[in-house]
Amino acid sequence: YVGEISPKKLRGFANSTSAFFWSLGKAVGQISGQRELLGSQSLWPMLMASCGLPALVQLVTLPFFPESPPYLLMHKGDQEGCKKAIRQLWGEGQHQAEIDDIMKEKATMKNTKILSVLELVKEPAFRWQLYMIVILTATIQLCGINAV
Repeated sequence: YVGEISPKKLRGFANSTSAFFWSLGKAVGQISGQRELLGSQSLWPMLMASCGLPALVQLVTLPFFPESPPYLLMHKGDQEGCKKAIRQLWGEGQHQAEIDDIMKEKATMKNTKILSVLELVKEPAFRWQLYMIVILTATIQLCGINAV
C-alpha cells in the first residue's frame, strides 16, 4: 500500500523502507525470542501476543486511509475518487501529471497480455528468469534463516 500510494519520485524509497522494516521486525522477533528476554516458558504467551498489537493497530487505522489512487483509476475507473485520494494523501496542489502517468500505465496494461501460470512456464523467453526465481527462493528456504 505504501509503495502504491507514494508519489512516483518517492516510490523506490517507500518500497525500500518497507523492506527494511520487514527485516527489522524479523530481527526484533528473533532477539525478543531469546530465553533471557521473552523466550521463557512463562513469558511465551506474551511473546506470541506481541504480534497482535501491530495487527490490531492496522485493523483499526486502515479503514480511515483512502484507497490507492492507481487502484481507483485503473481497476475501478473512478477518476474523481482518484483525484480525491491523491489530494487526501499528498495535499492540495496540481497532481494532473501523476494522474496522466497512471492513465498511461493503464493504457500500457490494456495492451499487455496477462499470462497464466502454465503459459508463463511454457514461454521460452521467461524460462531463465523463472529458473533464477525458483533457485533463489529455494535457496532462501533451505539456507536455515527461517529456522534461526
